[in-house]
Amino acid sequence: MPNAQQKPTIDIQIERHFNSKVYTSGSTIAGRAVVRTQRDTPFDEFDIIFTGIAATRLDFVQQYPSHSFRPFMKLRMPLAPSAFPESGVFEGGRAYTIPFNFVVPHQLTLGACNHDCSAPVVREQHLRLPPTVGFWEADDQAPQMAQIEYSVKARAYRRGAPGNPPVKLMEGYHMVKVLPALPEDAPLDITLGDERYRLSRSKTMRKNLFSAKAGKLTVTATQPSAVMLAADGHGASTSTARIGLRFAPNSDETAPPKINSVSGKITAATFFGAAPTDLLPNLGSRSAYTANPSLSYTTTSSLFSKPIGKLAWRQRNVSDGPCCGCSESLGIEEDASETDCSEGHGGGGRGQSSNERLVEHATVLAIPFSIPTSNRRLFLPTFHSCLISRTYTLHLSLSLGPTNTGMSLAIPLQIGVETIHRPRLDDGPPSFESAMAEDEEAEINAPRRLRILRVLEMEHRNDSLLPGYDELSRRTIGVAYS
Repeated sequence: MPNAQQKPTIDIQIERHFNSKVYTSGSTIAGRAVVRTQRDTPFDEFDIIFTGIAATRLDFVQQYPSHSFRPFMKLRMPLAPSAFPESGVFEGGRAYTIPFNFVVPHQLTLGACNHDCSAPVVREQHLRLPPTVGFWEADDQAPQMAQIEYSVKARAYRRGAPGNPPVKLMEGYHMVKVLPALPEDAPLDITLGDERYRLSRSKTMRKNLFSAKAGKLTVTATQPSAVMLAADGHGASTSTARIGLRFAPNSDETAPPKINSVSGKITAATFFGAAPTDLLPNLGSRSAYTANPSLSYTTTSSLFSKPIGKLAWRQRNVSDGPCCGCSESLGIEEDASETDCSEGHGGGGRGQSSNERLVEHATVLAIPFSIPTSNRRLFLPTFHSCLISRTYTLHLSLSLGPTNTGMSLAIPLQIGVETIHRPRLDDGPPSFESAMAEDEEAEINAPRRLRILRVLEMEHRNDSLLPGYDELSRRTIGVAYS
């Protein structure tokens, strides 16, 4: 116990902070690092940084590293020499207070994503701040194998022997929760190759199992507007699911089928890998081989189940049937027996034996919905970082006609975060080059000042590989919770 009492400590105190407080882009994180020692402690360097770190673990995947650890943000607080004793010694029995003031940035620096990307949009997404993952009071629907952590750290060092790294004397640590401002993006360009989504389907309708075909019903959904979270995570806007229905009867006397009900559920998918990904993992084939494959973890929540009353169908005369290829261009899935195209595009598919112009019926269902908000489950915003991504899919199921025929759609759904602090041109952190220049100028003009310690500078790496644990253990300290 006596040895424990003599151990120097750094206490990170954040102003107006409480355990459930959420910080967003533009929020100020201000406070002080309080240094206390039981005996005189010489030091050479002192550092206060605001860091963001992503960590993943891949269990039972033998050909890839089991653990990955990637710092993506590090803001360093400029420290005034007057905050430190001129002697370079923290005297025993005294308390030293070093203030800090950070602003959560709206964007990451270019060095945060230094690996190859398949498209500019991937890099643009990777340079956005991701939210905290895995450290909320509620279930954020992410696996324990994927975590993103933000914290304020303060450290004191002694210079090591020539050629050796500095020796850490003491460290203080305080984790904070970050929900960055993430605006609504444009709808995704969904193609037939994007196997996780299905925006349209087509099905032959019958009055009963043994009756003749009554016609073909096509349902098509548009991507809804984003659900926007409040900056503190305690509220969310509503959105609207819009489903277009088009019924092409085999006879003008055939009425459209009754829509009995529509139900909706939301699936949250967390993608994570051992190495930075070069694509958006929710797009493309589920089984496509990539150099940096990712695992996925999904959870599903019910949103609504609504009976549908009588609908107002619009009618129009159609002279031609749908041309061959229309279904493919819309991403419509239909039975192989339903091909309605003639050879060539000039003749109509239906009504070829007469001059009748068949009627097509159309209507639109608009269903407002909101995501569940409770103390038990939390919906993070949609985001893509180098190691971890979160996306959402809205699943809609329709019950049709007297036989309760089912049709289902899978639609991308964005969840964003409102912006309450508008970015300014001077809000962003300095580039790595400007920070180096400032350090060098400070060392030339004031050689006796405390040098700002530069650790974990990932920009020095020329490759996209992550450091191993052995390397990290020489430069970082294990996570400790306040």
